Amino acid sequence: MKFRNIQIYTMLFATAFLFGCASKPVGESFVKQDTAADTDKARVFIYKNKQLYGSAFSWLITEGDTELAVMSTNTYFVFDSTPKMLTLKADLRSTPTYFPTSPLGVVMDTIGAANAHETNSKIKLEELHTFSASPGTTYYFRLEFKHDVVSSPQPYLVAVSEEDALKEMQGTRLALLEH
Repeated sequence: MKFRNIQIYTMLFATAFLFGCASKPVGESFVKQDTAADTDKARVFIYKNKQLYGSAFSWLITEGDTELAVMSTNTYFVFDSTPKMLTLKADLRSTPTYFPTSPLGVVMDTIGAANAHETNSKIKLEELHTFSASPGTTYYFRLEFKHDVVSSPQPYLVAVSEEDALKEMQGTRLALLEH
């Protein structure tokens, strides 16, 4: 009976340790007064609110080939751009899931977690949205995705009014560029 308890505690400890691998670093909370754009630049807000469905997914967001942030649930990102055509793209960042069911499973999942840094080493960008950014204008987009049983989720951006975006971004945190 004692050996069984050791197994259970080992699996619980390892599971808690492995769930730490899925952390999604974030910065400061959204502050409303940060929304005004400079007169010679366009300001773009992208956010992913607290939707339960899809909360396990993170997305690398780029403008062209420039990496901007890794977005996850309840995060936002803002950037300024010179007036031009902007092409926003995204790549799914996945975190392996670990469910150890035996002591051997704990060992194997720990080895898998140690090698998980290669999981997102290949970037496959999908176009989200292309638009002409005008000087002095602020744009708001909510990141959403389509998902079915047989394929990976497909991201897309929804243009949102300033009023709705400011309400939905309350409580979000700044997405950081760590992947």
